[in-house]
Parts: sequence; structure tokens; C-alpha cells
Amino acid sequence: MDDASDPGGGAGADKPLYYSRVGDFFFAGVAGALVLLGAAVLIGLDPLIAGALVAAFLAALFIRYWALREAVQVAPQVSFNDEQTQRFERLRAVLNALPQPVMLLDDQDRVEMSNPASGTAFGQDPLGKPISTLVRAPTALDALRAARASGTAQEAAFAAPGKGPRHGLFYAAPLDPIGSPRAPERERVLVMVRDRTAQKKLERMRTDFVANASHELRTPLTAILGFIETIETHAKDDPEAQAKFLGIMREQAERMLRLVRDLVSLSAIEIEESAPPTARVDLSAVARGVCDMLGPLAARAGGEAACEADAPLPVTGSEDQLTQVIQNLADNALRYGGDVPDVLIRTGRGAPPVMADAARTGDTPALVAARLGISERDVVWVRVEDQGEGIPRASLPRLTERFYRIDPQLSRTKGGTGLG
Repeated sequence: MDDASDPGGGAGADKPLYYSRVGDFFFAGVAGALVLLGAAVLIGLDPLIAGALVAAFLAALFIRYWALREAVQVAPQVSFNDEQTQRFERLRAVLNALPQPVMLLDDQDRVEMSNPASGTAFGQDPLGKPISTLVRAPTALDALRAARASGTAQEAAFAAPGKGPRHGLFYAAPLDPIGSPRAPERERVLVMVRDRTAQKKLERMRTDFVANASHELRTPLTAILGFIETIETHAKDDPEAQAKFLGIMREQAERMLRLVRDLVSLSAIEIEESAPPTARVDLSAVARGVCDMLGPLAARAGGEAACEADAPLPVTGSEDQLTQVIQNLADNALRYGGDVPDVLIRTGRGAPPVMADAARTGDTPALVAARLGISERDVVWVRVEDQGEGIPRASLPRLTERFYRIDPQLSRTKGGTGLG
């Protein structure tokens, strides 16, 4: 018991519990016995009675001493001077200002301290929770165990489940180096988690961009090089053939320009998709703007672009992206709308108009509202209608694939890239 009260070392360092010292009990027992004996002499008590009182006092003191074996551990009192307090406050301010989650784990791997970024990153207050419930990644937990076993800092990349894969870097640094006395504050581990989801997404997008661009640009580039070689050799003295080939080369170059423009636009959208929009936009105003912009194109093709979007419909979204979505749909309607490319853009609130067999595709008003987590009357919708032959049912699941075209030859003729 005497050793256990000293956190500095000795055999009791393996049991960092702080009890009253044996010497304190011995002193209290001797002093109390002397006081009782003195009082007994002064008041003339019988020696047997005085001895019984002393024995009862010592027995009670021993019982109290023995009961302290099960006492709850108590940390030693720590006092700070003004300079140490200011330094502690500065360190805490630095910790709270860090954008990455930083947590202090106890010897049971529970969060003992954390900064505000931890609650933001995990969507809950992490205090008192096991780290395994916050970071559900075996590689990260293995790094934590390795840090405790080796006494050195460990880090590991991990991917955690959730709404889309979450990638991060887990860093664990023990606060009790090997060979040092094991006090309670030295059994703790400092943990920092860095979110690398956006970085991984950029890396994947860069790889996809190179792969997709090289695949789609190879054909027009090969054609252009072939025509250049023909103009330099066989058609060297044939102005009519040169004019024909230059026209084809211009079409191929314009196709490549459209492709690069669409790829850049698509990459920009994917970069921003992890940040939900917060602005309020009038969907009807966006639809009317698209209709006004495409009106001359429809008239030139012998059709008409009409709009039924009178009532304001405020929604949360990005005006530029909503404009691009509606414009892409309307532009496709003009390109593939048949001999008379009439386009009608409609907006509204409530149960959206659907095709007769919408139940087969899961697009009934009730199912749409259920997916959004709202009632049917709160659904805000936009609809682009044309007079074309429509899309075959077998192609519907593949519409979001990059570069997928229902009719590749027709798409190239109309100037499509398969990225809209």
C-alpha cells in the first residue's frame, strides 16, 4: 500500500492507484491511542475499560485501512501556476483550431479528449466512445495496436464504409515510450484522422480522364493523321479532294473539341459533388432561361421550344448545374426529336407526371417521393418532352455510363459525345 501511493516508480508503479500511506495510519493509531490513554488517566477510568477503548479504536482504524484495498483510484492533486495555465490554454486553443480530428484515448481505447473537428467529422460527440465505433477500419485499429505494442507512432491508410467509400489516414502516437514508468497519463494514445476522400477522388478522376480521353480521341486523331498523309501524297495535286478531306478533318477536330469540353465540365461537376449546394434557386426561372436560349436553335431546325413554368419554385441547388441539366435534356430533345423537333419544358410541384408504365421502373410519384424522404405534395419536378421515338428500355440502365450511346453512328452525326 505504501508503494502504491508513489507514482514515480518501484513495484507499485505497475498499479497506479493512489491510497493513503501506511505511515499515516500508523501515526493516527499511535496518536489516537495516546490521547485515549491520557484521557483515561485524567478521568480515572478503569485500566481494562481504557484498554478496551484503545483496542476498539485501533480495530476500527485497521478495518478502514483494509477497506481501502478496493478504493476507487484517485488522481493526485495537480496545481498550476499562472504561466503553466496560460501555456495549457494556448495548447488547447491550437488543438481546437486544427481542421483534422484529434483525440486522446485512454488505456481502454475510449475517447477521453477530443477537439471540435472530431465531432464534425464523425457526426456525433466522440467523448467516452470506443475508437472502433468511430473509425470502422481494421487497418486503422491494427495500427493502433501496433503503436501500443511498439511504443512508437504508427500510421495507416484506410477505407471506411458509408455513403460512398471514405478514405483516410489514421495516425496513432503512444504517450508512454518503452522503458519509462507506466503512469496513468502515459498509457494514453494520441490519435489523428485525416480525411483523404477528396484526394483519392481526384486521383481516380485523373486516371479516368486520361483513360477516357485517350480512348475517345484515338479515332478522330487517327482519321486526321490519315487524311493529312493522303493530302501530302495521293491528293497532293487534287484541290477537290483536298477540300473534301479538309472538311472531314474540321469535323473531327470539332468533335475532339466538344469531347475535351465535356470531359472538363464533367470533372468539374464530380469535384463539387461532395459539397452539397446551399443556395436557393427558382427552378421555373432556370427552365425559362433555357427555353429562351434554345428557342432560335429549335426554330432553325423547323421546331419550337416552349415552356410551361410560370409559378416560382424555389429549391436548394446550384443554378449553373441545374441549367446544364435542363439544357442537356432539351438539347438532346432537339437533336433526336424526329422530323419536327418540338420541345416542351414544364415545371411543377406535387405528384410529377409519369409514363403509363412508370411502376415497372420504380418511377411512380409515390416511389419518387419515398426515395426523397418527403411527401408527394412537396416534390418539385422538371420535365422535358419531345416528339422522338424514345429510348429503348434495355438502354435505360446504361444511360449514366460514360461514352455510352444508343446509336453511336447517329450520335456522332449529331455531334454527341456520350457525356451529357
